Amino acid sequence: MKAAEQAAKAADGAASANGSEATIHAEATIDQVRNLLFGGAQRSLESNLAGLREEMQASIKQLQADFAKELAALQAHVLELERETEQKRLASQRDIGAAISDLGATISGLGSGRAGK
Repeated sequence: MKAAEQAAKAADGAASANGSEATIHAEATIDQVRNLLFGGAQRSLESNLAGLREEMQASIKQLQADFAKELAALQAHVLELERETEQKRLASQRDIGAAISDLGATISGLGSGRAGK
């Protein structure tokens, strides 16, 4: 009896091993069929995606370079406007000082004209 039980256990073990081998073999076969049916399309799609990725990276680099150039131009323009504004402010200050001096001289002239009368 013991020999029959051992034989049954061995048969069960072989069947389960064959079952897992069959499953692995079936999965490999399915992968091969899938590769045959869709492999070319998948490779083409991956190639297209890689090309698009490279184009996008090149576009991003170009946009960054353009942005940096525009930013530098804008900063230069702001500095020029700042310099012009400062020059205008100083000129206005001189003009106001001159006008105050002229007004003071005119007032002094009016006062001395009355004092002489």
